[in-house]
Amino acid sequence: MGQSPKNLSNARVRVVLRRNFREMPVDIMRGVVTDVNDAGITISGRHFQEFRDSVSGGYDERPLAAHTKVYFIPYNSIKYIDVIMPGSPEAVLADKIENNPITEPVKEYTFAPMVGKKAK
Repeated sequence: MGQSPKNLSNARVRVVLRRNFREMPVDIMRGVVTDVNDAGITISGRHFQEFRDSVSGGYDERPLAAHTKVYFIPYNSIKYIDVIMPGSPEAVLADKIENNPITEPVKEYTFAPMVGKKAK
């Protein structure tokens, strides 16, 4: 992180989280830093995931949450943090991304055996 975490208070940020497997989607948190401590940062913002656009072949960020929430993000979960400066090209891109339609998160399916019923 190029900036000291203490200097992030009230900054508009894009936090890219670590992922455990390549197959996992990239989780991104966008918002304003409300608190910084020794364990991590707290942001008021929204959760996004990066999806591949099958038409253009590029990647696009889509929101998973309709409303702004408060998230605590520990430092060991953060891959990197981008600080978005007002009036910069990144701010224009962030405004565009934050207006994208909401996407359903990737669902995980589990097998649950039927208890108390006999198979025919």
